[in-house]
Amino acid sequence: MKKLRIAQVVSLQESVPPKGKNGLEYVVHYLTEELVKRGHNVTLFATENSKTSARLIDVLPYPAAKKRLFGWGSTDYSMTALTKAIGMENEFDIIHTHIGRVSYYFTNLIKTPIVETIHSPIHKIPKKYLPKKNIQDKYLKESRARYKKMHHVFVSKNQKKNAFMQNSGSVIHNGIDLGEFKFKKDPEDYYLYLGYITPDKGAHLAVRSARRARVKLKLAGSYRYCEKYFKEEIKPYFKKGKIEYVGVVNPIQRNKLLGGARAILVPVEWEEPFGLIMTEAMACGTPVIGFNRAAVSEIVKNEITGFIVENYMGMARAIKKIDKINRNECRKHVENHFSVEKMVDGYEKVYEKAIRNFKKQQIYDTKH
Repeated sequence: MKKLRIAQVVSLQESVPPKGKNGLEYVVHYLTEELVKRGHNVTLFATENSKTSARLIDVLPYPAAKKRLFGWGSTDYSMTALTKAIGMENEFDIIHTHIGRVSYYFTNLIKTPIVETIHSPIHKIPKKYLPKKNIQDKYLKESRARYKKMHHVFVSKNQKKNAFMQNSGSVIHNGIDLGEFKFKKDPEDYYLYLGYITPDKGAHLAVRSARRARVKLKLAGSYRYCEKYFKEEIKPYFKKGKIEYVGVVNPIQRNKLLGGARAILVPVEWEEPFGLIMTEAMACGTPVIGFNRAAVSEIVKNEITGFIVENYMGMARAIKKIDKINRNECRKHVENHFSVEKMVDGYEKVYEKAIRNFKKQQIYDTKH
């Protein structure tokens, strides 16, 4: 395809890639590096301590999550990064944002198409709370027109199904750099929970499952802002050699834990948009045992790369069957469906489509 001039814009909450956590900044990192590798001219609007092969426009000296500036809120940081990119719009063929809905307000003000990847959950609005059609037609006509000028990317089908205007976007699953994850054929004798230790992530249900199945469980991740939950729902069940907390881990420690686990437990209790940890685990050969919720069924191939279950009791039963899963199949599944190359293939097509549609819209606006 034609080599493009592409702006990548993040919220400045974390560096790219982030330190000591997972998440969308890793996806932006993988995306940016592969686009540069393919010959595109990429500019990343991020924090000064970000590591990238692209041209870096450092909007802040440090991540907002580390130190707040002037008492700003999250939207202020996103707007700062976006307005910086928009001020340079003539340098780009496409502006790709990862910051949420604020970019929607600029579509009528610039002459560069915007692609927005939605990394946050979308909650379906009940019909009774939606305004009547005549009100929508009168007051939301302009808003809908602005919305349609953007190309939205959803990271899972489950996420997209709740979108207000589903037909306006594409689904591109997040991809990972397989070179960062070493396949391990023979695991050690423990199961793993890795992620934020919160009620929504279901850490307490991972603990219950492990206790019920009488297996060793390692928990890794931060419980910041959930100290009471950790103290009351997790800590009382710690037992040396059985259920242990190993703390917050860096990428090297993360990969070692993932590769050594017999399976990773994902008892998700919320509409998580994707779930990168599942692809990372399978890249190491480690099966996933996850609840039948959110995007789990899009990522895990039931009884091939893990088990999809309904509750913690089902998770405990699946633990007992984990030897039926071939770890080679887990790795192949990620190679075929969740590589960074496959993800970027999707984004290149979206960029071309967004540019093509934006030009058509400009011609239409000129005539009308």
